[in-house]
Amino acid sequence: MTRTDIPLLPSRTAATAVDPATPPSRRLRVALVNMPWARVNAPSIQCGLLQAITRRAGHDCDTQYLNIEFAAFLGGPGYEKIAMMDAMRDYFLGEWLFSYAAFGEVLPPADYLAAFPEVESDWAEWTDGDREDLVRTQRERLPRWIADVAARPEWADYDVVGFTSTFLQNTAALALGKALKENHPGISLVYGGANFDSEMGLEYARKLPWLDYVVVGEGDVAFPAILKAIADGREVRLTNVHRHGHPSAPTANDRLGPAGLDDLPIPEYKDYFDALNRFGRLNVLPEDQIRLPVEFSRGCWWGQKHHCTFCGLNALNMAFRAKSGPRAVDELAALLREYQIVHVDAVDNILDMKYLTSFCAELAERHWDVNMFFEVKANLTREQLRIMHLAGIMRVQPGIESLSTNVLRLMRKGSSVLINVRLLKWARYYGVHVSWNLLAGFPGETEEDYAEQLRLIPLLYHLEPPSGCRKIWLERFSPYYTDESFEITGKRPQECYRHIYPADLEHAKIAYFFDYQATGVSDTTVKAVNTAIEIWEERSAAKASLVVQRLPGRLTIVDKRTEEARRLVLTDWRADAYDACGDTAHTAAKVRQVVAARGHDVDVERVTTFLDGCCQAGIMISDEGKYLGLALPENPGW
Repeated sequence: MTRTDIPLLPSRTAATAVDPATPPSRRLRVALVNMPWARVNAPSIQCGLLQAITRRAGHDCDTQYLNIEFAAFLGGPGYEKIAMMDAMRDYFLGEWLFSYAAFGEVLPPADYLAAFPEVESDWAEWTDGDREDLVRTQRERLPRWIADVAARPEWADYDVVGFTSTFLQNTAALALGKALKENHPGISLVYGGANFDSEMGLEYARKLPWLDYVVVGEGDVAFPAILKAIADGREVRLTNVHRHGHPSAPTANDRLGPAGLDDLPIPEYKDYFDALNRFGRLNVLPEDQIRLPVEFSRGCWWGQKHHCTFCGLNALNMAFRAKSGPRAVDELAALLREYQIVHVDAVDNILDMKYLTSFCAELAERHWDVNMFFEVKANLTREQLRIMHLAGIMRVQPGIESLSTNVLRLMRKGSSVLINVRLLKWARYYGVHVSWNLLAGFPGETEEDYAEQLRLIPLLYHLEPPSGCRKIWLERFSPYYTDESFEITGKRPQECYRHIYPADLEHAKIAYFFDYQATGVSDTTVKAVNTAIEIWEERSAAKASLVVQRLPGRLTIVDKRTEEARRLVLTDWRADAYDACGDTAHTAAKVRQVVAARGHDVDVERVTTFLDGCCQAGIMISDEGKYLGLALPENPGW
């Protein structure tokens, strides 16, 4: 494969992955592998970045998109359904399917299907296959596919093969690595990714002899260091690199991450598009579904201060680091120029707020028809959402998680119901799609917290609904897992692990998800919330709306949230009072100041009575003494 001609921005320092002043003694041939069940609608940013780093370090490097090849092999909608991890974290079907190829029989398939009876019906829906077909796929088709891939003679051309493993890629990556070692014992295998963080990676390194190197944490520095050590014929001495049968020998001053994110090269994705074309792009997915991943920051600036109780992300490094605004714009421009993809997804855990005045402001000036996704904090103001909209950030995941201020405090979200609804309100106005869901199961929550949300939901039919409500998962690295002060007991690896991984791998050390017991609302309550969300989705699909029409001295609110439309007219100071709570929530005292500044002599008591009446009429909500209007301006450019 030829190297892409995408421009690499110059490093600000020489102290990045490998010092260019000391090149490797020989040029290695390296393959990076993206295994099932990675999504096929986007290239791997992990492989793309390491490919650029590897080439900058003086080696040849290809990325093998075996996930795309396997999706074409499996056929039908089954691949993408299984790759959608959120729907099946309880039973990890994708991992179970490759388990036999990696380890042989762990437990009989009948035991797995008895423990998770929904698997059989899901498989039938997605592949038109029955129980026998499912078992045959696990025990015959997938092991044969792994064996056929590993037997290809071109693997012998590589010195090093690296596997990135995140979400449901683990058993597939372990299975192929094992087969490659059997066919080509001279290849050095390197594993890394989220599935190898902390003691998970150490346990795999201890127990699985075909793992030559395991990188725990960020690989930007470690991977080229491993390659240089292999090329020079010496041992690697880094604290986050581990070898089977070789105790770690760290040095005191190892740097485990890049000196600065601006020093990183631009990810290379040409091999992804080559793979799509090779296996029939239209047979895999339509072009307009492709997402181009970008990385502008790492860590979480909110988590540095207040780690959300249920969050297991940023296992080893919560420290927030971001590329400069100008560098981010330049990188995005280079990627768009090279690959001509409109939909761009930032993999950042949270948007750098400084980007609103640098990155976003610059993109707004350029008027690119880009459709970007970012994870954000929910406390964005109306003006900030407007700037993001102008920049082309049309999709956000704000981590709303609840419409109860009490539950949000239990999460340490630093948010409130009014902040969350404000985000939904102005995102709807500016046409920004919001991906969100409701969570339940937090120690200390009450049934009233959810009764409150059930009362609120019908007032929000004109805003974007959540995808559903579910109980939280207990994730490794989350405060709920690490902090014994929370009322969570009976922590143990989820049941699915014992059906996927052999007993000689200590499941408590390799598991990321855990079963547990905790106080919280009942399953009946969660079901009631999901029923309310289904109605919300129906009203949203029916174009439910709540708009305000502004004229001099008069506001008319047109309510079409239900099938019975109504109109409410507010005049004089009442129009100004409602308008004052439009952009953001205010206290009655603050509203009274606004009304007084507009020439109305009215006391706080009358303002409070009016605002409470608006809440009773369902056109406003209140929380902890503050009020927020729910109606959107009818004029889309107001």
